Amino acid sequence: MVPTLVTICDHIGRTVIGRINDENETTLWVSNPVIIHVQPDPKNGQLKIDSYPYIFVEFIDKASRDSNVWAFTKTNIVISNVVLDSRIADQYDALTTVKPVEEKKNDPAVIKLFED
Repeated sequence: MVPTLVTICDHIGRTVIGRINDENETTLWVSNPVIIHVQPDPKNGQLKIDSYPYIFVEFIDKASRDSNVWAFTKTNIVISNVVLDSRIADQYDALTTVKPVEEKKNDPAVIKLFED
């Protein structure tokens, strides 16, 4: 079962989404928190939504990438009960999933097309 995706407002007013890792009376532990930033597009006035991880997964040592869990003290956050649209959840998953990097091959084999 995939952990629940939670939406919170952190202690400085940012909207944050992430998967609940654990919780007790005082603390909410969130895996791979992502900041949601909404602002009007200066070109057309429509709302533009950007998502930024608290820390980029690529910055974390490969051996510990599964433990990107942040503790939020419940007295410093606001927790929402909204159910996010599946497109937002898909975007979150795409942002927080590490994609394997293809290794570059050394020099490709030279194919001789014509005799010298």
